[in-house]
Amino acid sequence: MRRRLLQFRSKKDSRKAPATSPTSSSPAQAASAVQHGLHVVCEGIDPVVDIVAVHGLNGHCEKTWTAFNGVNWLRDLLPHDLPRARILSWGYDANTHSRSRVSCQYLFDHARTLLSDLCLERQITEVCGTRDTG
Repeated sequence: MRRRLLQFRSKKDSRKAPATSPTSSSPAQAASAVQHGLHVVCEGIDPVVDIVAVHGLNGHCEKTWTAFNGVNWLRDLLPHDLPRARILSWGYDANTHSRSRVSCQYLFDHARTLLSDLCLERQITEVCGTRDTG
């Protein structure tokens, strides 16, 4: 009986064709990849400070800050209280438990990536002439 069950399982599994090739990514994976990195939420009016929001583990750079009614705290509320702040959100691979894939980066790696993204953002804005370094 056990042998029959194993034969049935192997036949059933062999009939399943993979939905995508291993090198292609699903739309959900592509969307989440786009959400990684530094994103300017609000430029601010002649900004004097940068505020960077970093979500927690298993979080998302936009969904973490959005209420059930669709109001995004960073985009819709914070700029009214701090008009001279440039507001940014930083997304990273924070998936700690999943059936498909989990992040294998250490906190140090995320910190280094955040600093690199911030330095790059500063260089871009200074070159464009929108930031005063003095």
